[in-house]
Amino acid sequence: MNSMIKKSAISTLIILLIMGCSQKQNSKKRITNHGRYAIKNDLAPNSPDFDINTLEQWDIQPEEKSRYGNHSPYVVFGKTYYLADTNINFEQTGTASWYGKKFHGHTTSNMEIFDMYKLTAAHRTLPLPSYVEVTNLDNHKKVIVRVNDRGPFKSKRVIDLSWAAAKALDYDKKGLANVHIKLVQGPGYNNKPSQEVVEYKTKQLDDGLKYLQLGAFSQQSKALEIAKTMSKIVLLPVHVTNTIAATPLYRVRIGPLSENENIIDIIQKVHSNGFTQTKMVVE
Repeated sequence: MNSMIKKSAISTLIILLIMGCSQKQNSKKRITNHGRYAIKNDLAPNSPDFDINTLEQWDIQPEEKSRYGNHSPYVVFGKTYYLADTNINFEQTGTASWYGKKFHGHTTSNMEIFDMYKLTAAHRTLPLPSYVEVTNLDNHKKVIVRVNDRGPFKSKRVIDLSWAAAKALDYDKKGLANVHIKLVQGPGYNNKPSQEVVEYKTKQLDDGLKYLQLGAFSQQSKALEIAKTMSKIVLLPVHVTNTIAATPLYRVRIGPLSENENIIDIIQKVHSNGFTQTKMVVE
């Protein structure tokens, strides 16, 4: 009888040990990435044959500047960085890298969640979030990414793209690419000329000469300086006219514009240079 009890106890103990090992193994399977550095070296996803045609493109809209990640100046590794001014043209050429599985699911600098399957990027000085067009200078492929993270800091690289964005530019296997980046949309600032474009396309304008007015200024010298600068940018005539008043205002206008002029490109250039209160006028 004692022998039977001992055998039963031993059997029960063995079952418990097996169950315990099984639970530990299942627990290990559930753990994928406890910390940012749980994976020593960054990796591409397990399914590198991801179809880039399924990538969701950004519907670029004006966004408020993120509450986090926009301190200026800030210091990393003893170096001080200042946020870029997105009211002016921002372009940059250099080397791009990518980051993926090691950081997948972790928070970005503006406290969003990094998803290596989305078209995002990290940049040292662009305000968060910003949208930039990235061109691979080696194959001329382009993609628009949303900058929501800081970096890269340990090299001379100018931007760190998500794995998906790197794959869209066809350098995910190579690791690095020569790129040109151009600001499309900064936070709290509307580079997208949706309102003017809609008005221009839908509003019936009377017959006459069409102009894009940048603004009206109290100082003639300032208006002339703006006109001189913008004429070099848009490569079109820019005029300064004054209102008939005791205290005149000096209006800066691009034009006249013909039906053949690319009004969308003109407005984008004007907006990217800080003139967001433009309007179409007819005389």
